[in-house]
Order: sequence, then C-alpha cells, then structure tokens
Amino acid sequence: MAKTLDQQRAAFAWECACTSMKTSFSKEYKALAKGAPALIMSSGLMPTLAFYNGKRQDAHCALLDQVTRWLASRVWSQQLAPGQGLKTFSPFMEGLAGADSQTYMRATDESLEILKWIRQFVDAV
Repeated sequence: MAKTLDQQRAAFAWECACTSMKTSFSKEYKALAKGAPALIMSSGLMPTLAFYNGKRQDAHCALLDQVTRWLASRVWSQQLAPGQGLKTFSPFMEGLAGADSQTYMRATDESLEILKWIRQFVDAV
C-alpha cells in the first residue's frame, strides 16, 4: 500500500529529528528547526538556505542538508543520501534560481511542510 505524502513527510521528518536530536548540537538544531519556517516566510527560501550554508555550524548544516534532500526528492525527483544535500548545495541553488515561479513556490511550500513536521518531532524525541 502506497504511503500518503503526509506519511512520507512524517517518516522523513522523524528520521531527521531522531538523528539530529542524538547529537552534541541538539539544542541548537531544535532552536533552528523551530525558527526556520518564520525565517523562510520573512526572508525567502533561497536567502534562508544561503544563511544556513554560510554559518557552517553543525546544526545549520544538518537542517540545510535535510531540507535540501527533501526538496530534491519532491521537486526534482532526486534521491540524495544523508550528507549529499550539502555536497550538492551550489547546483541545488542554481536550480532554484533558474526555476520558474511555480516550481520555486512549490519548493517553498514543500520546505515549510517538511519543517512543520520536523519542528513537531524535535519535541517528541
């Protein structure tokens, strides 16, 4: 039986939350996960991702990798392994920059949806 999109989001977010909350940077990750949707809404998707990439701190990199991997799978049907979201950051951003407005809006919506799940799960882990 096929999983619904919400079930897929929940499974991915649960994995992200479980992995990240078992690290030495769990407090920072939790704070970032809680604030990420507001940052995207106020600054935009690409500026937020660029900000996380520029910080290069463990929690920022973890959340950036997770959001990038989710968007790659949902928007471009590319399955990336953990860590590949960071390695493909530049081409990913180029893809977003060159995307039509509908694709960019879809990516923004998807990022907000996956972050909604992650921010709920970081409290449960």
